[in-house]
Amino acid sequence: MKKVNLGIKNTRLLSDFWPHGKVAALYGVFNEKEGISERANIIIDENGKIVFVKIYPVTQLLDIEEIIKVLEDMEPK
Repeated sequence: MKKVNLGIKNTRLLSDFWPHGKVAALYGVFNEKEGISERANIIIDENGKIVFVKIYPVTQLLDIEEIIKVLEDMEPK
């Protein structure tokens, strides 16, 4: 895997702990039947706009290279 420096100084990471699944439900990725969120990546830009959503099968690892590419593409040119 290549080393990548995106130059991100500050970022917010979401932990959807309580109330259980509230944020996942707001983004449409909460699986009510199983009581868990889907395995998903959602990237939101500085303006609060959703710029990337991908839901993965629970058996599939997330593709970090794909996420890095999305973040690189978001960098100002």
